[in-house]
This record gives sequence, C-alpha cells and structure tokens, in this order.
Amino acid sequence: MSTAWPRVQVINIEYDAHEVQPDTLALQWLYLAQNSALFPQAQMYRLTVRWAGCTEVFEHPLRDTLDCRLAGRLALLDCLPPLTGDFQQEMLFYKYRALFLVGVSFAMGTMSKSAASSLAMNSYITYVLKTDIFAPVSLELTDAQPQHLQAILTAINANTHKLPYDQMRTMTNSTALQSSLGRICLDMHNMSNGRDRIIFCAAHFPQLESLLVRHSPDFRLMHQDPMDLGVLFSLPWPNLVELQLPFISDQYAKTLQSKCPALRYLYVLPEPRYERWTAYSQTFTPDGLHGLATRWIELRHLVIKYAFRNIIKESTMSPSRKSFGTIKRNTLIRPSILATSNSSEVAETIPGTWSRESFTIYPKNYCLRVLRMPYLQLPFAVALAMLVDAPKVTILEFAPLLRDPVTPSPGITSTLRRRVSISPSPQLNAPFADSDVVYQLGAAKHPLENIILHGACSTRFITSSWIQIMNTFLRLSSVTFVATSQDDIAIAARIKLFCSRNNAAFDVDIDDQSRAFQTCLDFTTSWGRAEGAASAR
Repeated sequence: MSTAWPRVQVINIEYDAHEVQPDTLALQWLYLAQNSALFPQAQMYRLTVRWAGCTEVFEHPLRDTLDCRLAGRLALLDCLPPLTGDFQQEMLFYKYRALFLVGVSFAMGTMSKSAASSLAMNSYITYVLKTDIFAPVSLELTDAQPQHLQAILTAINANTHKLPYDQMRTMTNSTALQSSLGRICLDMHNMSNGRDRIIFCAAHFPQLESLLVRHSPDFRLMHQDPMDLGVLFSLPWPNLVELQLPFISDQYAKTLQSKCPALRYLYVLPEPRYERWTAYSQTFTPDGLHGLATRWIELRHLVIKYAFRNIIKESTMSPSRKSFGTIKRNTLIRPSILATSNSSEVAETIPGTWSRESFTIYPKNYCLRVLRMPYLQLPFAVALAMLVDAPKVTILEFAPLLRDPVTPSPGITSTLRRRVSISPSPQLNAPFADSDVVYQLGAAKHPLENIILHGACSTRFITSSWIQIMNTFLRLSSVTFVATSQDDIAIAARIKLFCSRNNAAFDVDIDDQSRAFQTCLDFTTSWGRAEGAASAR
C-alpha cells in the first residue's frame, strides 16, 4: 500500500473497555502505527482506555527502543504477589503498564460502591504511588473526599499488601511516595469533613512540577470550612512550576510566596458558577493580588478568576451616602452592595468587585506573559501604567473602572471639570491617560496582543481618543468585550461598529457570557434561600 498519511506524527485512540486489557482493535491500530509505509513520520501511538472508574493513558514510542529504565521496572514485577488465581494474566496486566503507562485517573467515588472495587483500587493506587513499577508522569483523583485520601495513605503506610517496598524502588527513596510524578490533579468535593483534611504534602512528591486542586463543593457537607487545604503547603515545594487552586485569600497568598519559590504559572480558577460563591474567602483583597503579582519575578502566567467580596463592615460609610470623591489614592474602594446573609440584595445581585486606585507591579516583571484579573476594577490610566511594569504581557484581562462622569475624580483641576462633564468616560478618555506612559508603551513597541474587558459594555466607555491609544499597541489584534446580558451584547455591537468607523487597528470581539452570568445569579439566589432556611432553624 502506498503512503497514506505522510504528515501524521501522533496517533490517538480512545475507547471504553469492558476488560482491563487493550482489545483486539486497539492492538491492530498499534500494528498499523508501526507500519512506516502508512505513517512514515509517526513518532507516538497514544491509547486512552476507560474502564471501571479508571482512565489510563498509554504511550508507545514508535521509533525508540526500550531503555534500561523500563527494563528495571520489568524486573520489579517479580516482587509482586499474586492477587487472583490467574497469575499469568495479572503479569500481562502489570507488564503492559510498566512499559507504556504515562497517566492514570481514578474516580474515587467508585471506591465506596463495593469492598472488591475498593480493594482493587487501593491495590492499584499503592502500586502507582509506592513502587516504581508503573511510575506514571500524571495522576488524577476525581470525585475525591478527604477520607479517600486518608484511606490511600493509610493503606500505603500499613502496607496492607505486604509488599517489599525497599526492593520495589529504583528511583525514589523510602520516605517519598513517588518521585516519577510530575503532575497531580486533585478534584475534591470537600476539602474537610470535620475529621479528615488533605494530608499530602511536598514530602510525598519531592519532584512534582504541576499541582492542580479543583473544588466542586458538596452542599450536603458544607458544615466545615470549604477553604481548608490541610497540610498541602506545610512544606516547601521546591520544584513546583505550575499551581492551580480553586480559591485564594491574603493569608494563602503569603503562604504560596514562601512555599513555592520556583512558580511560573499560577491560576486561581474556581469551578464554573463558584467564582462568586459567598462561602469562599471573604479575605482576598487587591493587596493580596498585588502580592501574588510581585512575588515571583519570573512568573509567566497570573490568572485570578476570583470575585472580590463586597462585604462592608458596620463601621464604614452607609452605601447610600458613599461617595467615590471622598476616597484618597491608594485606598481600597468597596462598592455599595452588601453581600451578607441578611441583605435582600443577595438573592438579586451577584457580588461585584473591589477596585484599587493604584495597582503597580514592582519591581518590573519581564517574564509575565498572561495577566488575567477579570474581577479587579482599574482606571484606564492605571491599567496602562501597569503594562509599563509588565513589558512582555500579551494578554491582559480586567474590569475597567467606569465612574459617573458627573462626579470628577479627586485632584482634577477646575480647568478640566468642564472637559469631564462632556467626556463620555473620564477614566477612559485620553486626558486622563498619562501621556508619558502612552509614549513609553508606543516607543517600546509593547507586545500586547489581546485585551479582555469585563463590565465595559457601556455607551460611555468608548471614545475616539481611547481608540487612538489602543492603536499605539502595534501588535494588538483584538479587544474582547465580555457581555453579561442581551443589553450588553447590543451595546458591544455598537462599540464594534464605532471602532470600525474610527479607524481602529484592532478587531472587536464579543464574548457572550449572559447565560453563565444568569447561572451565577440563580446560584446566588439559591444560596440566599439556603442561608435563610439555616438561620430559621
């Protein structure tokens, strides 16, 4: 047969299996992938198999021979005791995984369904974590509870399978669990159940480079603090490069700064619908965000998709009388929405954002490429100045601070008051953007490629002078307006037309998040009802 796929380099096959061994069709694809006449450039055959609450990823290098490391794993198979009557079939199961397994994912909810499934999963996880036989690079535990993690570590510590651990290690020492793991993902329903918490730490995975913690709260078990990460950061993670958390606070921000010195990619990504959940931290402020932005001088991605809380203390000014004109520079501005359980607005309004008059990154970060802060409100001039401090950022996401044009900013001279009164937006119009900053950005040819704006779908947002400033970014290809309602979409369409008519050098994109916003609103309503019912009891 003539060459059919000359440019294919990786072949991916996925299927749901009824048995734990690859079926005939999967093996036939392996034989085809090894045929250099059909796939002359193929380097890898990747097989993803899902069975009984477990997903395994195998990689078959097509042009490389087995190295001594894999031969060492095969030698360790002799230390495994038989678990069932068919020992030969078991050895085939283990041998295949010792050679080709690179990633495994367990649905921990299946552990409680039967004693047999719990025993089988515990056995498998023990081999993955405490021996060097499989040594996958990636491990994911989904649908997890603290008691699941406790059961895993207890089984390993007690050595319930009577395995000769010392004889089954070629890379890791006796104190660590698994040094081969480079990536761990914990998908937790609850961080704490009153007795158990997360009990893994850096001592268990000394070479870990990527740690992802997700949280999909189980509302039936919300009697405990949902922000308890246990001992996860009790010791430093010296090699951790990527970290994803579902929530953050000022205190956790300080902890990360001391426990993760090598961090390059930091993401705070609540699961969809939970980014504005009131049960999450009330104590994450722009000061905490500022600490995250300035601690790691080599940080490349900073993504904080986490809503700042709108809690106003009793001693603060009444919301109805609050005036932005009385707030001094470098202070936190709290919007006038009370997000408390006894507020009637909780069921109708999603908590909004805090804003900061000045947000600088010092010292300058020359490594930062992606800076996403969708819930931080910044004046336009401050956002421009921040780009000077991050001269390599290509993607910037934030919420512009849109003030009432009839309320001038503090320090605006009387000469400018007349201009403010006729300006569509004093915070976005050119007179209030530092001309030196605009010049610096243009002269340095700042590489900004995309800017995403939340809460900016307003007729007073756009001006021709704002377009001129955006045109100074020579590589800016698009400005994205996030719309949270049908009215926003209509206004964003008008902005798009206005930009095209005023010689904008960039495209205007509209990100319709109206359905997601409504889902958040529905969740907020349900939380308010739940809190009211709880207080009534």
